Parts: sequence; C-alpha cells; structure tokens
Amino acid sequence: MSVEVEVDGSFFTFPDGWELEKLDEWPAQKLATQAPFHSKGCDLVALKDGELWLIEAKDYTYPGARVPDDLTDKVGLKFFHSLALLHVVARWGEGSHREFSLKALACQRARVCLAVELPDGGRRLIGVATPLAGLQDKLKRVTRKLRIHHPVVSNSHRTNGVPWEVRRDPGTRGRHSDR
Repeated sequence: MSVEVEVDGSFFTFPDGWELEKLDEWPAQKLATQAPFHSKGCDLVALKDGELWLIEAKDYTYPGARVPDDLTDKVGLKFFHSLALLHVVARWGEGSHREFSLKALACQRARVCLAVELPDGGRRLIGVATPLAGLQDKLKRVTRKLRIHHPVVSNSHRTNGVPWEVRRDPGTRGRHSDR
C-alpha cells in the first residue's frame, strides 16, 4: 500500500515499503530551531532498502515569491542539520524517533532531493534551458562536501528518477501564479 504525505501544498506519494518522517514535526527538531542552534531541518526523511533520502520541498510559484540566489547553499545546510539531528536522536533520543534515526544512519546510501516548484518552469529565474539541471549542478557542488554525490532536483512535472510521485494540492492551486 502506498504512503502519502502532504508538505507545503504538495502530496508526495511513495510506493509500498517506504518509511517516512516529517522531520520538522519532531520535538527534537523544534528544540534545535531555537537559540543558539537555529537548526533548519529538511521536510522529509524517507527510508527503504538501506537507502536514506533527505527531501526538501520548496514552492516559489506564489505571487511575489522569489528564488534566493543561495538556494542550494540553504538547502545543503538543511541537509547537514538534518543529518546532525538524526545523529543526536539516535544517540540520546527515545522511542520511535530514535528507532527511525538508527535505521536512517544504518543505511548504506544517502541521497538528497530538492523538490522545487518554479514559476514558468524556472526558465526566466535561472536563465537556462533546463532549470532543474542548473539547480542540480549547483546542489551537487554543495552536497559533495557531505560526501553525497548524486543529488536530485525534481518537481511535480519532472520526477528526474525519484522513486515517488508528487502532485500539487488542487485546493491551493488557485493561489499560485503558475496555474
């Protein structure tokens, strides 16, 4: 049976067998966002068959929304903070979040995904014919420092080989400038 989770107006649907956690909802993450750490975790952590995915969802299709120039740096920092949180919870946490963190850290392979919705497909904002590839190249330079060499940038139109599907929430689509 597939698993579906909503993140910021998009529904992520994973095939059977995936374990998912919304990291932002963990009490440990909520504490880590406070001073002095100001940690910013990624939106989803997904596990299956010894593979760990850190997933950050961004939507810049709201009127007036701007893609920051340092988007990939910010997302890379979220991945780093998420990995740090998994280590802390695995070591000193309790209950199901500790168990999930231990499973995540036991994975043989770590992957990251920036799931980003861009107005006009991002062509004007990023200035390239294939904006997702341009973002992916920038993200690769950032995540290489974490020894994660194959980041993925996807959206609801181009999955770029991720093992899940994303669809936009039809109830909120009217608020977006790219509908």
